[in-house]
Amino acid sequence: MEEMENAEEYKIPKEAIEKLKDPEVIRKQVKEGKTFQEIIGYSSDTMEKFYTIARNLFERQEYNKSADAFVFLTTLNPYVHHYWLGLGMAEQLNGGYQGALLAYAMAILTNPENPAAHYQSASCYRSLNDTKNALMSYELAVRCCGEADEFMTLRSQAESAIEALKK
Repeated sequence: MEEMENAEEYKIPKEAIEKLKDPEVIRKQVKEGKTFQEIIGYSSDTMEKFYTIARNLFERQEYNKSADAFVFLTTLNPYVHHYWLGLGMAEQLNGGYQGALLAYAMAILTNPENPAAHYQSASCYRSLNDTKNALMSYELAVRCCGEADEFMTLRSQAESAIEALKK
């Protein structure tokens, strides 16, 4: 895979491996609020490269591998919205609606104003024949879209879905 050509930059540094071997060190650093990204010492650039790999797997419709890559990312840094959104979408397209809903819930926690996770949650609920929660999620998506130009298409789709479900 061309994304892993420079695999050396993805290796966990030796000093981080030593830290990871000691549960007390991990416990202390997690208690201090550090993410595994910080504990290991991965830079934002390295994380972006990992994300690109996960996204490319998703775009190639390798949803199982993509989901695994997004799990890796969310484990390293659970505070990044698009990692959770990517995991949710990969799970959803694999038919793992419950897993997708959990990932979308985390995406909502990390960015409650972004309507995408609400909309995708609604799609999962529809697939699970849960009309009540689908409607609620579509309504939340519409509310989060507001009047922002960037979300007008999503808003329109959510409003159409609401109308269809109410028939």
